[in-house]
Amino acid sequence: MLSSASWGSSTRGLGTLIAVMMRYPEISSVQYNVEDSTLSCTFILRRSLEESLFESLAAQVTEVLETYRIVTRRPLTAIRMTHVVMDQATEIELVRDTETVSIEEVGMAIEILRDLFEQDLMSDSHDLLEEDLMLQEENIQAGLEALKRDDAGRLVALRDEGRVMVFNT
Repeated sequence: MLSSASWGSSTRGLGTLIAVMMRYPEISSVQYNVEDSTLSCTFILRRSLEESLFESLAAQVTEVLETYRIVTRRPLTAIRMTHVVMDQATEIELVRDTETVSIEEVGMAIEILRDLFEQDLMSDSHDLLEEDLMLQEENIQAGLEALKRDDAGRLVALRDEGRVMVFNT
């Protein structure tokens, strides 16, 4: 783990990653990469995912996010989805540029994952009230804005047995 002193002045980046993990228990890891200004969210399915189903998922997420961007009249610079299939699990990664990403987009992608995979989507439990969730979203969006401005380095947040650990890589 890291202390905020070890990666410069952007303590906001640390808080943002933690807030994303707390708000969305379906995210198994989130990573901010300063080199290409991207935010990566990783999800785990308790099953092997066929290539055709992944392609359908990626197309659906891309279409929804592109439509959201048209409605909000904001550009969609970069979106990428990848997956790694293991014996009885699949890791899905959603990568977005930090310049145009919004927390609403993360929520929309998670809703699509929930709709398609229901109980196969791994998720930690949380006991946040709806008001707390909305406050978390506001804080996350402000933190994402700060990540664009600050040099936070490359940050990674991971779930481990109900805890969130953040690293500076």
